[in-house]
Amino acid sequence: MAYPSLPARSFGVISSQNFKLSSAGPFKRCRSIKSVSTAPPHSVVLDIPKANVYRFGDANNRATPVFRDLEWSVKTTESWAVVGSGSGEKSAIFDMLMGHLRIHPPPPPPLGLFPLLSNANELRDPHDCVSVVSFANRRAVGGAFYDYTARYGAVREEDKITLRQSMFPETIHDLKSQSRISLHETATDLQLFDYLVAKMGLGHLLDLPRIALSNGQTRRARILKALLAKPRLLLLDEPLTGLDVENRSTVLAILHELHAACDPHIIIGLRMHDVVPEWVTHLAIVNDGQVRTGPKAKMLEVKTQMQDAAVAAAADEVVQAPTTLGEPVVEMKNVSVTYPPRQVLKNITWTIRKGGRYHLQGANGSGKTTLLSLLTGDHPQSYTQLPSSSGTADANAPSRHLRLFGAPRARLATPLLQARIGLLTPELFDAFPRRHPGGLSVWEVLGTGFEGGCVSQGLHGVGVGTGAPGGVLSEAERAWRVGRVWEVLGALGEYASVPTPSATPSSTRHIPPPPPNTPPALLDLAQTPFALLPTPAQRLVLLMRALVARHPLLLLDEVFSGMDHKMIAGVRRYLRESTAAPTHADADSKSGQDGGQAVVIITHLEGEVPWGEAEGVVRVVLRDGELSGAPSE
Repeated sequence: MAYPSLPARSFGVISSQNFKLSSAGPFKRCRSIKSVSTAPPHSVVLDIPKANVYRFGDANNRATPVFRDLEWSVKTTESWAVVGSGSGEKSAIFDMLMGHLRIHPPPPPPLGLFPLLSNANELRDPHDCVSVVSFANRRAVGGAFYDYTARYGAVREEDKITLRQSMFPETIHDLKSQSRISLHETATDLQLFDYLVAKMGLGHLLDLPRIALSNGQTRRARILKALLAKPRLLLLDEPLTGLDVENRSTVLAILHELHAACDPHIIIGLRMHDVVPEWVTHLAIVNDGQVRTGPKAKMLEVKTQMQDAAVAAAADEVVQAPTTLGEPVVEMKNVSVTYPPRQVLKNITWTIRKGGRYHLQGANGSGKTTLLSLLTGDHPQSYTQLPSSSGTADANAPSRHLRLFGAPRARLATPLLQARIGLLTPELFDAFPRRHPGGLSVWEVLGTGFEGGCVSQGLHGVGVGTGAPGGVLSEAERAWRVGRVWEVLGALGEYASVPTPSATPSSTRHIPPPPPNTPPALLDLAQTPFALLPTPAQRLVLLMRALVARHPLLLLDEVFSGMDHKMIAGVRRYLRESTAAPTHADADSKSGQDGGQAVVIITHLEGEVPWGEAEGVVRVVLRDGELSGAPSE
């Protein structure tokens, strides 16, 4: 697709002097007065001659640097991507550029870290010209839990907050209180906004409730918001994760055009297994405290070598026979979800059985999140999916029902339902509490997985026995749960990095004595406050929380978002081996209904699915609210 030229602004500063409107198209590129006078060829955007990078408060002669012997220079003629290998190291690069880490020795004056931004004719601090947009997570204010399931009911309120109202209030003409970014100052600002809205496919979403939008739609809106802030250097950490194929190419094309005009200069962050965009010319590869930089062709060889171990591990995976399907855990027939006049889901029919492996696919905004909310019973309309009764107005409508674990949603208490479903979604990741100090340790987070809450309860923090006889957890059940926490930590904990002990307080609350020969690093991880872990490690811990109880139903939405290639290889291997084992409910019953866990995984990338067609994975596709490929019996 050919994109019309964007206006040539002066390194992200919009002004009517920099470009002119054209009746022949949205914009007509013209010479930027400021860029001609102040930006010589090969201007340096970023310059770190050679230095170590420390956390603030670390002593240079005793502390271990975050990065050692870092040497990095970025010119305006170059297009850079930061590729991360270790847990949180890529994000640490962006933290450094935002001034949250200490560079020693500091880049020499007078130009400092950002020579291009250190313009003597401007009064702005160079750091004020740099913006970062991280899609790792969106934390609640104060680290408290917020009820993300309220989004499904909020869409029916008349006073709902739209995307335009929440993120782009400056485009509302009758708004009394303007934000610091005003799009009414020049017509060109508004036209730029309209242009980007159209190219990002956000036009039909602006006046919809923001809370009802998908992760991919919200991600595009956040990129647009960052561009309207007029930074001169924009850092985008994993801007493509969670976007479908079509929107991914669209966003890349827009970023390339803006970057080519140095409007603003853009550095993107990628995971090790992500495909590097064609327009990127240079890479900075971060691994084990070292940053290697250079032209893309040379650095792609380094990247390939670092991926060999993960590829070899995947190659060693033996194709498994499809698991024997057991009893249904979800039965959907002609299920629909409607927000008049919109119909989000249309006559969905799908039976999910124990042992089934399902890959749910669909474009951003196709209804995947809404469908998942029915499977968890979070959506208010999950209560209304009942068979039609004779004599009612809809008696002639197609028969419909939604059964979860053999019962209608209304007959299942929410705590009992949560105790049967292992869950990891972007919404849960964002909402999970991260208070510090006084928050949950990694052990306590895993312990909440047995009953699906966000508060540590019971002896050893493994729950109080929701649904147990007499409401009391038996000693045998408690021992099994404690053993499972240590087992999952032992299987996946090695992939989660722990902050340095000197900077990380430990919590022994609820943690029982570890099994013999437990590595000290594993005990350190169990005691670490969850809030202090790097973002990739937090994702891994919440995945372990979803896996720990061996629930009959496991729902994983964008499970590998933010994880490095080593984590992904380890998680894939564990999912292949563990989900085929009997569920805990089957182990305690005499029914013989054992097909292993039913697993639904949602991802846009085929390579992230742990199973292939030979292993019985069923690909289910959601398009415009209609489901295809789903088994109905």
